[in-house]
Amino acid sequence: MGERTRELMLLIFGDAICFVVALWLTLLIRYLELPTWERLDLHLGPFLLMTAVWLLIFLSAGLYDKHTTLLKQALRNKIIFVQLTNVVTAALLFVIVPFGITPKLNLVIYLVISTILLSWWRLFGVHRFTPKERQRAILIADGQEAIELVDEINNNDRYNYSFVRIIDASVASNDGKFEDKLLSLIEREDISIIVAGKESTHAATVMPVIFDRSFLQFQLTFLDFTTLYEDTFDRVPLSAIGYDWFITQVSQSKNLMYDFVKRITDVLAAVVLLVVVSPVFPLVALAIRMDDAGPLLYATERTGRFGALITLYKFRTKNGSDSAEAALQSELVDTRIGTFLRKTRIDELPQLVNVLRGDLSFIGPRPEMPSLAAVYAEKIPYYSTRHLIKPGLSGWAQINDLDAPRGGVDIERTVSKLSYDLLYLKRRSFMLDMQIGVKTLATILLRTGS
Repeated sequence: MGERTRELMLLIFGDAICFVVALWLTLLIRYLELPTWERLDLHLGPFLLMTAVWLLIFLSAGLYDKHTTLLKQALRNKIIFVQLTNVVTAALLFVIVPFGITPKLNLVIYLVISTILLSWWRLFGVHRFTPKERQRAILIADGQEAIELVDEINNNDRYNYSFVRIIDASVASNDGKFEDKLLSLIEREDISIIVAGKESTHAATVMPVIFDRSFLQFQLTFLDFTTLYEDTFDRVPLSAIGYDWFITQVSQSKNLMYDFVKRITDVLAAVVLLVVVSPVFPLVALAIRMDDAGPLLYATERTGRFGALITLYKFRTKNGSDSAEAALQSELVDTRIGTFLRKTRIDELPQLVNVLRGDLSFIGPRPEMPSLAAVYAEKIPYYSTRHLIKPGLSGWAQINDLDAPRGGVDIERTVSKLSYDLLYLKRRSFMLDMQIGVKTLATILLRTGS
């Protein structure tokens, strides 16, 4: 069982225990006596069903994502927000399903107690089940991404190891007896894990020496820096991107069955959704016309697969329409109905037609403005690689990158966004597409996205 699987099972088990204990305490406080088996039996079925729904909401809201330091920093507010959403869901559930109990006060008590228990469990309790003794590791890699990895690992107790040293090119090049001193460091610091990047020139020199000695003197575990970075941050370290990565990960076509089934799924889902939401279209058109005279739809060019230009359609949300170029410095403002349409993502419903036409998929890298794509292709190595697959309504970067670029040229943020797009390019599959779809739906319903 891997570390990620153990963590996920621990979180789910702990959350379920919190819900059960919260029910017991709720009945104790509500009736001021120890809950009898009859009372527990009366409430257990409805509250277990409600708990199952809540766990699904937790999953959709990202509370079962990896507990990186970024997630842990926002954990308290996320728990409170999701719990408020849960109580609304529970209230609706008890209205729809005739359970035979009237738990209005019970729900309020249950919400307060479960929120307190969950907050304690997630913020403090999980820590008690993490390894107390962490293995000691050395990282042989260069650049900012190496520093990012060390900061994440060393400052997060979810990992069972920590780095005692980064060995970069400056350390290796300034020491004539580098290999001997490194071996001495491994022995002195009781190092058990060596993480090395294939892109580091000094790693190619020192790793054969460490390999030879490890079989005779040390018991070491060797990990690849790129793989570890991907598993930790769910994105590709751009320092690893070169022609060899391109050849092995991109130029070889994915399974034809995956491409075929994905296209069939896109078409069927688009048809069903268009049928379901079509009654909304006249209402939206009427609201737009009543709020502001002008066209109903806004057409804009984007860069599609293989760099081809595609035209996307949205309901107009501003007090006018800009061309693709002018949109970067637009002085237009959202209309009153436009603000609502953007927040609820209703403005993007016409893009279902783009999915039917084959311009878009439901899941894939978000299409970029041609003017921006041209700048990024010139400034960011291998940026155009993201255009090798069909763009999507939502993608891996959209559900993971919390600091995505917001209009205009933004090289730094776009580099980060590209690292997520490339991971999707590498690992795309039915299961990954389903994960993105669920998280996207949760973002829309819970309005946790921007």
